[in-house]
Amino acid sequence: MPTDNERPIGHSNLRVQEQRQSIPWIWEGVLAERAVTLLSAPEKTGKTTLLSLLLDRRRAGGELLGRTVYPGKTILCSEEEELLWALRQPPLDFGPDLIFHQPPGPFPMRGRWNRFITDVCELVFDDNPSNLVVIDTAVSFIPLADRNKRTLRWALSTLRLVAEQAAVLILNQSRNVHRPLAAFADIVIEMTIPRGLGKTRRRTLTGVGRYPETLQSATAELNLAGTDYLLLPDSPAPHPPLLTTLQTLLTQSPTPLTRRELLELWPGEPPRPDSLWRTLARGVELGLFTGAGKGTKTAPFRFTLAKQAGQ
Repeated sequence: MPTDNERPIGHSNLRVQEQRQSIPWIWEGVLAERAVTLLSAPEKTGKTTLLSLLLDRRRAGGELLGRTVYPGKTILCSEEEELLWALRQPPLDFGPDLIFHQPPGPFPMRGRWNRFITDVCELVFDDNPSNLVVIDTAVSFIPLADRNKRTLRWALSTLRLVAEQAAVLILNQSRNVHRPLAAFADIVIEMTIPRGLGKTRRRTLTGVGRYPETLQSATAELNLAGTDYLLLPDSPAPHPPLLTTLQTLLTQSPTPLTRRELLELWPGEPPRPDSLWRTLARGVELGLFTGAGKGTKTAPFRFTLAKQAGQ
């Protein structure tokens, strides 16, 4: 049988090893570019509240559940009316880089889903691209109702077209969990109310995923203003607020700093060197930091805030 000599049929593991790079986190341990996260919780548990806090942090970057959230443009596909999202601002502020998209007509249906994916891909591939797409909720958008596994597999395969360019966050009610949907996701986060506490603002989050830094467990309590989830003392914090601390250290330094110098100046227990490097690399990609140097012993990488580059 003739073969196409230009079509590669395999490549060495050396090529795979050379592709190792930092994970492009959007929300560290929870959302990563080119990955799908499924957030499941029973009704009225607080999925939308957590999403609202995430959208607020996406405006300029920040921390949520002790983990860094990077700024960026988001496409929100929500079953809720826009009036409800308006009522959440203030005290929150989602900023101008949040795009609302609501497909017309009854949903979910195969034809409507196809049009939905086409529209979302057009938004993702815009001149000012979005790197996060939120589907709130799965049952309102994805063809799940008839429990047709073939249709669901088709719908999820087309959703991968979006995930090739952006992170995808799917909110789902726990009672409607579909095993193919959970298996499809790269990261699965379950949000629950601790038992025996009655009416409480506390929430427990547990997660599993393909990445080693996936959030595994966290217990947090929503503050009275509804503007932040505060990690409880018995909840293991994943690391110090890396992005915020880096910005502070670079602001205070009159000269650019190397990774070793940053670790030496770090207040309290320093982060792991690989975590520090990933945060610095991600900050450079987003234009928050600038880096110079060759990465050698005699010319190590040095970092400064992007706004200081022209000073």
